[in-house]
Amino acid sequence: MKAKTKLRVGLLQASLLALAFGATSAFAGPGRVAEDMVVVVPEGSAHPATLSAQVEAWRKVLGPDNVLWVDSLKREKPSGFGSMATLHFNGQSQMSAWQQANATTLAAPLQLTIADVLAQGGKAPAANAKPVYKISYYQLTSPREAMQAWVDGYLSKYLDSQLANGILTRYAMYLERNAGGRALLVLEYADEKTEQEAEPIKAKLSEDIARMDKEYARQSELKESLRTTQSWTLAIPAR
Repeated sequence: MKAKTKLRVGLLQASLLALAFGATSAFAGPGRVAEDMVVVVPEGSAHPATLSAQVEAWRKVLGPDNVLWVDSLKREKPSGFGSMATLHFNGQSQMSAWQQANATTLAAPLQLTIADVLAQGGKAPAANAKPVYKISYYQLTSPREAMQAWVDGYLSKYLDSQLANGILTRYAMYLERNAGGRALLVLEYADEKTEQEAEPIKAKLSEDIARMDKEYARQSELKESLRTTQSWTLAIPAR
């Protein structure tokens, strides 16, 4: 292992202790109701010519850090989407106002889904950053309560450790509110190089947490019984 990697893995051991003994993301926790929306251009659909201008208008209203817009890079199907925007609202009234203001422009092929936030963390990168995203859709094969327990007991701790060590800049785990709603995991890596070199560092961080946190170790064994992967893709900020 290179010296830089060793240093990175060794950073912020105190944060791992905090994760192991119950610290969670400020956005995580059972029963939280988030006012977020996922807007998707389906894979294979024509990109609406006005969408770029629409997204910029949304950013002016909601704040640039509350609107993420990306394009899928994956060339194999299914990737789950062609383009995707996630929007965070400060309450139901702001969401309703946004829906009303955009009612005439949110037409096919755009697909809109209100989503609950199961976990969320980090902050937007600097304006000159070049983040890379890994975005996955999952179909739940377990009750929502079991999924939330897994997110709280394992996933948010795992991802928070990656935030603390500079691998991720942001993450969010959503659950669609519609019938048969899927889970959606959005991971924002600092840059392409970080994403490509992350796996051994992530594995070491997970091992460190598991040694200190029995619930984390237990929950880490359950994910295959809780959901199945529908699709995943790498993505970059849309232009």
